[in-house]
Amino acid sequence: MEHIGKPAATGSYLGQRLPWLLLLLLLAALVVRSWLPSLAPLGDPEAQPRPITPRGDLAADEKSTIELFRQASPSVVHIATATVRRDVFSFNPYTIPHGTGTGFIWDAQGHVVTNYHVIEGANAARVTLSDHTYYDAALVGIAPEQDLAVLKIDAPAASLRPIMVGTSRDLEVGQKVFAIGNPFGLDQTLTTGVISGLGREIQTSQERTIRG
Repeated sequence: MEHIGKPAATGSYLGQRLPWLLLLLLLAALVVRSWLPSLAPLGDPEAQPRPITPRGDLAADEKSTIELFRQASPSVVHIATATVRRDVFSFNPYTIPHGTGTGFIWDAQGHVVTNYHVIEGANAARVTLSDHTYYDAALVGIAPEQDLAVLKIDAPAASLRPIMVGTSRDLEVGQKVFAIGNPFGLDQTLTTGVISGLGREIQTSQERTIRG
């Protein structure tokens, strides 16, 4: 009997307050209605879209840059690395994201060249191609003194676009250079610059000097 009586009391309470709630809603609707005429229109009915100015033809150097990007960007890949650890209680392995970086496809056998600092300290890597397919990668070799590493993926040859290979022996200060990357796995990016100097030196993460 005690549980049956509570819903009746609640219903009675709501029944007493319902007219007041309806009255408040009605007053709110009247206030909003009185404000509507004073509100500014959302758009000017007499407004007209402005004409679009034609872009015009691209400059020769722009066309060259666009074509270079179209040719080279499919060779650029995204690399995500991880470390595999074992749970101290269950002994089950689990992965921890380690870092990301950029690499490029070297040949149709699936070799991928990247920087050593991209995979340093990691024991697992995944390579994402320009078509957003991804493959687990195996480490083939490293050259820390040159900040280089080579991975290998088991991908169909038709999906691989090896990078075009050139030479740096005839570089001249002032030449244009282009860096294509995919550090975050979203899309390829293009950065332009010039050769500012030759014979420079940089320090690797192993505190070794790379010359030239």
